[in-house]
This record gives sequence, C-alpha cells and structure tokens, in this order.
Amino acid sequence: MEVNIRGCVAEYQFGIECMRRGYEVSMPLLDSSTYDCIVDTGDRLIKVQVKSTGKSPIDNLKTIQVPLQNNKRQYTKDRVDYFALWSCFFDGFFIFKNLGTMRTVRISKNGKYSKYFNNFTFE
Repeated sequence: MEVNIRGCVAEYQFGIECMRRGYEVSMPLLDSSTYDCIVDTGDRLIKVQVKSTGKSPIDNLKTIQVPLQNNKRQYTKDRVDYFALWSCFFDGFFIFKNLGTMRTVRISKNGKYSKYFNNFTFE
C-alpha cells in the first residue's frame, strides 16, 4: 500500500477504534496540523499524532524501529499528548504518551512498548 494511503487509513482506523470504545473523536480540517485527532474520553481531551509503518522485523526478536520525528516537525509535549503507531506487521496500534524526547521507538509484542499494544485506555 502506498505510504500516504496507509497513513490516511491508519488515522481513520484509529478514530473508528476510539469510537468503538465510546470516545468522541475530532479531526482537524488541515492536513498540516500538528496532531491528527483529538480524543474526548469524557474526562479529558487528548491530542494524538497517528503514525504508521509497513516495516517487518529484521531481527529474530521481532522488533521494528520506527521514526516518530523528523527535522521538519517536532512533536513537543505541549502540542501532542500521545502517539498512536499503526503496525501492519502486528496488525494493531501501539499507543503511548509523548515524552517530548522520543525520536524513534522500537516496537514488538514482547518489548518495552508491548504493554501499549491496542491500549486505548491512554495510560
């Protein structure tokens, strides 16, 4: 799947998954907005940047390294609360808090970020 299409599908899929869980979702009209959606949990509003990757693991630990930030855009803590990273390989989202210092993450079902796999509780 072409990268822009995969990213768009990931954004809508994330919104759909949030709505299935009873959250309200708002998306900005500009595609150049810092965040891709706002999730209203009923208790708070969360600004989410959705990323996607079509990469497969290159090691026997089944980990995938994914960039979160580039030189063009910095996702500071005041502009983005959470990242929702769609992995085609794992067929799900890794949803984790933006620490403000993260440039890349290494995702897997067994590693540091495994507890965030399809974690729509935003903890």
